[in-house]
Amino acid sequence: MVVTVQEIETANPAVKSTSLLVNPREQLLLSLRGCRITIPDLQSMISHWPQDVHPDTEKLDEHVQKTFASISSSFRDPARFHRLKASNMTLFGASWWPYASYEALETVMSMSIWLFAWDDETDSHEFSALVNDWGEASAFRQKTIDYVQQSLSGSSDSKLSDISTDPIITGFKPVGQAISRSCDDRQLSTFLDEMIFFIESCGEEQKLQLTNRLPTVEEHARRRLGTGAVRICLATIEYAYGIKLSQEVMNDEAMQRLWHETNVIISTTNDILSFKKEVAQSQVDSLIALLFLELGSVQAAINHAVEIVRSATHRLEAAEADIIERYSSMPKVQEDIRKFVQGCKYACTSNLNWSLTSGRYGLNCQSMKGGLHITL
Repeated sequence: MVVTVQEIETANPAVKSTSLLVNPREQLLLSLRGCRITIPDLQSMISHWPQDVHPDTEKLDEHVQKTFASISSSFRDPARFHRLKASNMTLFGASWWPYASYEALETVMSMSIWLFAWDDETDSHEFSALVNDWGEASAFRQKTIDYVQQSLSGSSDSKLSDISTDPIITGFKPVGQAISRSCDDRQLSTFLDEMIFFIESCGEEQKLQLTNRLPTVEEHARRRLGTGAVRICLATIEYAYGIKLSQEVMNDEAMQRLWHETNVIISTTNDILSFKKEVAQSQVDSLIALLFLELGSVQAAINHAVEIVRSATHRLEAAEADIIERYSSMPKVQEDIRKFVQGCKYACTSNLNWSLTSGRYGLNCQSMKGGLHITL
């Protein structure tokens, strides 16, 4: 679907009065800015799910600061580094994987920092030199895929250097080496597949943003399940908690539903909470903006997205009940599945709490009780 001027004018007739309109994105931004919205209490939907913080948070923070120091020179704009450093990445890792072994926690923490830094390299309209260069960005993504693949396969440092010496790409090396030492072939294959899915989804997103065409809600939702990198983090749950699930269990349709619904919850939550920041940065390739075009009201778009999250939580719990019952005669397998499900739930609660408090989206609040009242 190509969104036309007429469709945007229908959603907001006031748009007709301006002569500054150039393309659908700019038109949409003008119709959104200044709108007041209330985000309902997302925390209450999953308040019965587990949430905790790793006991070695102070030690983890030392690792985070060392990691920041090692990558700071790779950022051309100091503001980019300061924004990442101010986002409380320690809380992100300590609450996403609250009961990981400490060694594994350092690895997944390094991976998380790397993912944020890598994503900004091609996606950030504030800091990226590649955001408007499709050719260079595509080459960067392909080098990253090659580097990740070789890191996970245990290639030598010299072979890795032949692929890339870009510090944003090579920052993955310690992560790949640590994961490859501890994971079996099936786990490594799963992790690599999710990395490739994320990187290729980022490419699809950039390709569309370089055109004047807005995506449909369906196109955005499908791509968002890759660009959020949620599945990469889910692929580390086994590694973090020292469990090994069989290919049969991972292929189980209920397990696939668990992955999908966790991804929907986190991706949709992020789209809701980041909306003010995105409008401020003139970005409208967003679930809320696209729902606004369909529904004609920003508040209706927010409410619809919240219902997506609510429905996904119910479906996740149904999938959990199904797979736990299916393996009721295999206590050890069932125990490991329970740990995996807990890991998915921790991801949802921690992502929400961190997003509210970290400053990444400029919300700076601890609780959503009574809803968040925001002016775009």
